Parts: sequence; structure tokens; C-alpha cells
Amino acid sequence: MIIFDNVSKFILNQVSIHVPQGKTVGLIGASGAGKTTFLKLTCGLLTPSNGRIYTLGLKPALEQKGLFRELGVLFADTSALKMEDTVAGNFELLRNIYQIDVDRFQKDYRELTEKLGFASISDRIVKELSLGQRRRVEIAAALIHRPKLLLLDEPTIGLDENAKQAFYELIRERELEGLTVVLTSHNTEEISKICNRIALLDQGKLLYYGTEEQLKKRFVPTDTIQLEVEGRLPDLEDLPLVRYTVDENRLSLSFDANCVTAAEILKLVMQQTVVKKVEIRKPELSDVIVSLKTYDRTKNLLIDKEERE
Repeated sequence: MIIFDNVSKFILNQVSIHVPQGKTVGLIGASGAGKTTFLKLTCGLLTPSNGRIYTLGLKPALEQKGLFRELGVLFADTSALKMEDTVAGNFELLRNIYQIDVDRFQKDYRELTEKLGFASISDRIVKELSLGQRRRVEIAAALIHRPKLLLLDEPTIGLDENAKQAFYELIRERELEGLTVVLTSHNTEEISKICNRIALLDQGKLLYYGTEEQLKKRFVPTDTIQLEVEGRLPDLEDLPLVRYTVDENRLSLSFDANCVTAAEILKLVMQQTVVKKVEIRKPELSDVIVSLKTYDRTKNLLIDKEERE
């Protein structure tokens, strides 16, 4: 679906990646890591200075006409809508541009207005809309022609929680129909909800591509158990911990999940004392970004073996 072969451009440096059909991939990384550049290279807005890119089997910078009907694109800093026209007028223009069958267009337009909640503003001028209203319309505009590939740059900026949930559901539905999605978001919780693969960019390099589970094991393997005990405190020196804290009868035990399990830690504690309360905290996707501050960049790129195909 998307192939980057040793691609370089601006900050991006020798990036190679393959995104198959029907997957939703989240691009994560600190600001300036190269996420938006990746999307612009994929759709042909930028030409690589080195390497090759194939989007839907075509070279995007050279064969944009062939990609035209197959791509849906939304960038955070640019709107594809005509600001002086109404919402409905913009969609009628899109129907003509993409030559969408009238019956199918009306069905899909009605569905999108209902799910994304902008049916009541169809007759309003776009420039008069709030950011959240305009974003709902822009998402629908990227989907109206049923593209094979959807590229989204910070798609939920300005959306309230109801609109975000509607967006997530739409992506899941379209993914089941074969849609491939690549999106960027600073909201890592959002990435976790809808993406089944993660691409981690750092200073223009692709550090990881694969599942979120394997990503966390690679960069933030430390889990934490919060315990409340009754009776004497356990001998913590005998436990395989990364670190621990004690506050009266409350314990916080951090351990490397690649080396030992929470169940094994708990078993050792319960052999020594009575445990009244247990909470287990696993790292969040946002913790990966934080970990890059101390990451040794001389290490090799990790790609989940199960995700190579």
C-alpha cells in the first residue's frame, strides 16, 4: 500500500517502511521528528531527495493524477474547503470533482453528516464555522469519495469528546472495509485507541515500526505495582525490582516486565505479608516519547518480526 525505500527529505533520513492495506498506522514522535513530512511525501506534495516511494503502487510525486481518486488527505495547517462557500456547496463540488454517483453520494453524505454531527450546519458558510465544526466537515470531505488510503495530520484538533468518538468509530468501520490509514497525533491515547501499528520517528529516523505492545517492551519495559499491605513489610531487597518506595503500609514496586511478571512479584510479596489492595500500572504510549530523551540512538532500529509482512 505504502512503501518507503531508503527515503530522505529534510529531517527524514533513510526511512524504510511498508504499510499494507487495511492497517491503521500512527506516526508518533516529538515535534519536528518528521511526521508531517512523511505524510507529504506519501501523497506527492514533496519529492524525496533520496530513495523511492510507492503509494498504491505509484510514485506519488510523478503520478499524482493516478492517485487522485484513491487518496483522502487532511493536514492540520491547510484546509481543502472553499471558505466562501457553504458546507453543502463544498460537498457538491467534491461530488463533481470525484465524479461520484449521485445516489451513492447522497447516501454517504447523509451518513457522514449524521455520524460526525454537522447536518444542522450544511447551509452555513465554511469561514463562519468554529474550529471544531470545520474539522468535522474536513474529515467528512476526506472520506466522501471512499478513498483507499487516508492520510491525516492531527485530525481531531478542536473536536469535543463526542465528535472524537464518532471519528474513531468511522475509522474502525472503514478499516474493516479495507481502508488504510496513516495519521499523526500528539494525543497518544488517541493513537492507542485506533491504531494497530505504530511508527516511531525521532530526529528524522525511524526507530520502530510494529505493535504498541512490542514498542513499550522496547522503550519503556518498566511496570509498577502499587500495594497496600497489612502487617509487617516484606523484605524488598530479595525482590527483582528496578526501584521501590515505601510510605507506611503503601508500597510502589517497579520492575522490568521483560524479565519478571507482576504475578511473580506478587507471589513473593504475599509469601511475606498480607496484601489488602493491588493496582498495576503499565506504561502509556506517551511514556515512549519521554523515554527518547535518554534513548541511546546508536542502537539499531527495532522492527517487530511479526509485523514485517
